[in-house]
Amino acid sequence: MVWHHDRPFEMVLDAGAKTLQFTEVLPGVPARSPMYRDLQAFLKVRQSDQVPEHRRVNPAKTTLAIGNRRGIVSVTVMAKDGDFDYATRKIIQMVHEIFLIFLVDGSYYEYMVEHLRLDPDRY
Repeated sequence: MVWHHDRPFEMVLDAGAKTLQFTEVLPGVPARSPMYRDLQAFLKVRQSDQVPEHRRVNPAKTTLAIGNRRGIVSVTVMAKDGDFDYATRKIIQMVHEIFLIFLVDGSYYEYMVEHLRLDPDRY
């Protein structure tokens, strides 16, 4: 699908492992970088009582994880109870919040211009 900043996104379903994954969410993020640590913390909060229930990922139902392979961040959810409807809603919600909250509210404007080809004249 074409989504944030007119970029293609691919979601991969592994029914046997009960996982859904967006394979290339954020390019150019080194695994040991402050940005990657900030993203880990951001998503950890999304699984806690610090956010309203409707925006929270219920850790009893779904495991949320991010990965980093050669600087490309992926987001994965595992539907613990096989509820793929819930897992699909939550992974889409988390990727959406990465782009609309994490990147925008954080200090990542330069990152968005450089790696996501954000048009500085539009934002």
